[in-house]
Amino acid sequence: MQDLPPCQAACPLGQKVRDYIGLIRQGRTKEAILLIRRDNPLPGICGYVCSRPCEEACLRGSWDEPVAIRELKRFAAHYEMEHRSEILQVLKGWKAPERGKRVLVVGAGPSGLACTYELLMRGFGVTVLDALKEPGGMLRACIPSFRLPREIIDHDVGILLELGMEFRGSVRVGNGITLEELREGADALVVAIGTWHDLRLGIPGEGAEGYLGCLEFLKGVNLGGRRDLRGRVLVIGGGNAALDAARTALRLGPEEVVILYRRRLQDMPAQREEVEVALREGVRIVPQVMPKRVVVEGGRVKGLELLRVELGEPDPTGRPRPIPLEGSEFVEPADWVICAIGQGPEPGPLGEIRCDDHGRVLNQEGIFAAGDLVTGPSTIVEAMASGRRTANQVAEFLEG
Repeated sequence: MQDLPPCQAACPLGQKVRDYIGLIRQGRTKEAILLIRRDNPLPGICGYVCSRPCEEACLRGSWDEPVAIRELKRFAAHYEMEHRSEILQVLKGWKAPERGKRVLVVGAGPSGLACTYELLMRGFGVTVLDALKEPGGMLRACIPSFRLPREIIDHDVGILLELGMEFRGSVRVGNGITLEELREGADALVVAIGTWHDLRLGIPGEGAEGYLGCLEFLKGVNLGGRRDLRGRVLVIGGGNAALDAARTALRLGPEEVVILYRRRLQDMPAQREEVEVALREGVRIVPQVMPKRVVVEGGRVKGLELLRVELGEPDPTGRPRPIPLEGSEFVEPADWVICAIGQGPEPGPLGEIRCDDHGRVLNQEGIFAAGDLVTGPSTIVEAMASGRRTANQVAEFLEG
């Protein structure tokens, strides 16, 4: 078997990158977006916020700059938006005949939507439930609109609706409802509720007013809540979520936004592009510090006591292990602290699902799980790949 091109091999969706870029180069953009659609159910979204593993693997990057694969996908996605009815006609022609079986998908984030697309194209009816009013999950609630324009989400989701997805928003499942009760009336159930629970540091003072979880903060802003943030803002963390929180906070009028990270700048897991943009916009980054406690006065955040850190041998991630220096404590004044150190499943029956390696919920036939609930926090394209894999498992089950 011939080896795949590095860009295609690195893509969790296995997209035929060289082929669709070749079609774009030839001016055959319609054929390019249709080829993308064979493997990617959310091309517009990926054209803006994909983590670009394909570009990291691009051979051209070893002597020059990698091919701008994400931007080329964005170009093709905008062609689709301008020729919507024409592309939809083709996609509807690809759909298999109706099979008379229905799947209930709980969660309308990247994995749930990707799973839905695959099932619809295989001829299954799909109803999607979500706690949010509109579909998109974290794409809509947690990624800032300056990174992912809302009309892009609306377009990709709109294609799914045109292909037959039934959506019911503002429906929060759990609270004693069993999986079997959820499945009632459906031939299979997919749980794709993601990881919406902000992890805490476990330091004194985290319950103070002005101390926010990253997802809590971003969701509040993106869904129309908090609109101002006066004073000084500290953001703890070094991933893309921390960068999103810092750049969002910066737009809400504070005096200063500072990211606190326990390793060096070059060790930050956030995309390098996002770090550079944040620095240009005015976010300050303080490396090699570790929170010790939240300084609280009258029940409200007044600062953060930090320890300086030295770096030791590499840990399992390959990055140097941070070692706090005893006696190096100092206080950074703050009016707000946003903790962006990670996320996990929300407590409750649906957040405690046990699955096998294929996403099947253990001991519950016909019930499946997808996305971050199975894999842990991942990138958008990885969550989509998980959704597609789960759709294949569901189809095998329903087809006997």
